[in-house]
Amino acid sequence: MNKIEQIRSQMPATTNIVYLNTGSVGPMANVTRDTLHAAVEHESQYGRASIRNFLHIKAQTPLLRAQMGAIMGVSGDDIALTHHTTDGMNIVIHSFPWQPGDGLMLTNWEHQGGYLPAFTAARKNDLTIEIAHLDWHDSAADITAKIIAAITPRTRLILLSHIMWNTGIQVDLTAIVTAAHAKNVLVLVDGAQSMGSIPLDLPATGVDFYAVPGQKWLCGPEGVGALYVRPDRLNLLQPQTVGYRGLSAPDAYDLSGNWLPQPNASRFEIGTAYRPAIYAMQANLDWLANAVGWEWIHERISSLTAYAWQKLNALDCVNMITHENAGSGLITFDLVGYDPARVNLALIEQNIVIRYLMQPYALRAAVGFYNNEADIDRLTAALAQIATLDPESLPVVDY
Repeated sequence: MNKIEQIRSQMPATTNIVYLNTGSVGPMANVTRDTLHAAVEHESQYGRASIRNFLHIKAQTPLLRAQMGAIMGVSGDDIALTHHTTDGMNIVIHSFPWQPGDGLMLTNWEHQGGYLPAFTAARKNDLTIEIAHLDWHDSAADITAKIIAAITPRTRLILLSHIMWNTGIQVDLTAIVTAAHAKNVLVLVDGAQSMGSIPLDLPATGVDFYAVPGQKWLCGPEGVGALYVRPDRLNLLQPQTVGYRGLSAPDAYDLSGNWLPQPNASRFEIGTAYRPAIYAMQANLDWLANAVGWEWIHERISSLTAYAWQKLNALDCVNMITHENAGSGLITFDLVGYDPARVNLALIEQNIVIRYLMQPYALRAAVGFYNNEADIDRLTAALAQIATLDPESLPVVDY
């Protein structure tokens, strides 16, 4: 078998259906599933609370931090293990040293995982929410210019996505961070759609904080994510949710209210983690790095997304929202004259999985390293066939 066939044979969902929704949750590899099941079975047979289990997870978590850090080009010491992107966003936003009247800038294209922590912090700390308004037709250069222009004397932190989850466009992170730092503004990035899908070198960008998930482009189990904190920003943040895992030692506290945190980003970790998911993520990242290869993964996503964009753009019934060469594996589009939610359900009936978005109200395909050209061809053929039907004949989605 060639490489893509070997990979697909190790990811059953990719051969059972046309799976084009890694931007939500990636398909799980056999090694990930097997490690997860083995860990659950072991704990079922021998119990979860033993000194051996505790010592094992204590030894394994630094290795997972190092694996996550390697994908971002940083040290494992700069990584806190989280549950998901939203967890990391909350940690930074609520630990930031706000003063009443400070500005927290967002774009109008962010995910709820960024918006809601920001809105809550604004209410709690009397902040000003500042919005950089982007348009669907904006290029990466337009986005950069609009974000920089929106910085005010009040702005203390910019929250933005490296890859916009709704348009698939990759922003010029280095340019934005450089401009922000010149005005003493820090940058928190939602890396939900970038971690695993594009090469990352966070030190080169200068970014301050970067929150990522494990279940999307990394194709790992739910419940394992990571937060990067630039080393010289570590002491700027004052943890607002704390627990024993953030202590430098189990007894590093006293009853006067003093406690000593970990000397690195792991101070933001709180309590018990789901051990089987930790072990499964380790096995999963090892498979991706060594059996598949990150350089190959990134090139495969890029080349196959270009193929998919051309095939979709060639359909008269499709209106493209994502630009050509947007810099990600996401493609957002309309099937003209058809309700996206109903089209999505009609595709599912043909064993084709994409998703629909609410803003913009459109369809989104996520092209993974495990997909092949036949997957794209099946999607475009299905869309062309659906476009011959009465829009009211499509299945109704029960909202």
